[in-house]
Amino acid sequence: MLKDERSATSACDSHRGDFHKPFAEAEIRKKFRELAEVVLRPQGATAVELAVDRCEQLRSLEELTTLLRRNGRP
Repeated sequence: MLKDERSATSACDSHRGDFHKPFAEAEIRKKFRELAEVVLRPQGATAVELAVDRCEQLRSLEELTTLLRRNGRP
């Protein structure tokens, strides 16, 4: 409510991050690193990020899960 007792509202048809307003790749990667480095060592976060980049070439998910296990923070 405004001081003169009027009110203001707004609506949004598309939220940031959906397919109408997607995040930039750099924003997604930055967020990944922020979250991943909570549980992974920095070099582990990099290794996981690179593995995800080439996920179509992985023989199995075991390669990714092995990276995650090996690079966890103590």
